[in-house]
Parts: sequence; structure tokens; C-alpha cells
Amino acid sequence: MRLLAALPMIRAVMTDTALEKRIADFAWYQRIPLGDGSHTPGEDTYTESKLPLLRLPEDLTGKSVLDIGCGEGFFSFEAERRGAGRILSIDKAEGSEEKFELLRRHFGSRAEFRGLAVDKLDPAELGAFDVVIFLSVLQHLPDPFAALARIAGLAGGLAVMEVCIATAAEPVAGFDDEPLMVRRLRGSKRSHVLPNLAMLHEMLAAAGFDRVEILTTHRSREITGYGHRYFQERAILHAHKGA
Repeated sequence: MRLLAALPMIRAVMTDTALEKRIADFAWYQRIPLGDGSHTPGEDTYTESKLPLLRLPEDLTGKSVLDIGCGEGFFSFEAERRGAGRILSIDKAEGSEEKFELLRRHFGSRAEFRGLAVDKLDPAELGAFDVVIFLSVLQHLPDPFAALARIAGLAGGLAVMEVCIATAAEPVAGFDDEPLMVRRLRGSKRSHVLPNLAMLHEMLAAAGFDRVEILTTHRSREITGYGHRYFQERAILHAHKGA
């Protein structure tokens, strides 16, 4: 599997010294290869290692890509390296646009950034995309059902997703077969709901996807407050439209 820095399809346009100074102005989440063996100093150690698990098409020549919750742009720039034409990158986190633009200029990238929330993504305005990337965002949204329906409206073929799901620590009658959700209370006191796989399949079908492939699950950890009964895992999947 090739990584972003392995085949520099997009040209670096800033000096190393200038880039280092600008990078130091920000706190980073993603570790993004800069093309010279160095990375942005992101705290997330999973970004690069997750890439092979996603099974993004190796050849995206001429394809349009929508990267929702793009962070600083790791997967947007990787899609461009694989030949994608139109790339629209979306994030609402503070500082995301400044960091994305810094790297966009460094790479000489054509990707476009917009600071939009998921509920502001309008298929009538943006059109449909050949590939939608939607990674570890759903659990942060107040209405996951509406969000998936909106994403299905933006997906012209393939949606590559990472979704937090609930699993049972021990076999529980019906848990794997019935559509269920488990509540997770965060430190902010905001309640998130985690679907089990049966519920996730139902949600994606109701949203308008025709076929779902669960590729893998990873990063299992206990959901607190349930007496060691439930775990959270991240499911990586391909959801297809028109297939």
C-alpha cells in the first residue's frame, strides 16, 4: 500500500524552514507526511496506519472526493495523490482551515476547504461525489440518522466510513441480531449513541445505501457505566449507492 509521501504527485512550494515555523504555530491532530521524511506533530498515531484498512481505490483518476471531518487533510491529500480531480474537504474544528491551507500551499494542492457542519451540506448545491470519506464523525453528531441520509444524498457511488459501534463483552441473546443502541456519556455530559452492527445496517439502508461491506473493526475499549457489559469498536466499511 502506497502512502501519501511515497509518490509526491503534488509539488512542495514552501521552504522547509518557513514550513517548520508555521507548523509550530498550531496544535495538530493528524500526523501528515510532508514529503521529506518529516510529519506534522499530530497526537493521533492511527491516521497513517488506518489508511490500508480503508481500502481506498488505488486509482482515483478524475474522480470527485468529499472528505467530511477532514481534520488537517491527510485523506484529502492522499486522494489527490491517487489522482482525484475535484476534492472538497469539510471540517468545523477550530484551526482546521488554517492548518489545511498551510499544507495545501506546501503541497501545491487543488483541494478546496469549507468550514461546514454536516447538517449544512446541501446535495442540491454541492452535487454528488464519486467517493465520500466519512471517518469517526457520526458519534459526534446530534442526529446520526439525518446525517447518514444527507451523506447518502452526496454519495454518487462509494462512501468509505469509520463508525463507532457497540459490541457485547459476552454473548447476549439477540444482541448481535436485533437493532440496538448503547448510550455513551462523554466528559462534556453530551450523550452519544453507539449502534450495534444490526442497527448500523438498518440505518445505512434507511439512509439510501444499497449495499454495505464491513471491512474490519479495530480499537476496542470498554464503554464505562455498564458493568463491563459493552465495548466500543470502530467499524470500517464501504457503503455503496447504485450497486
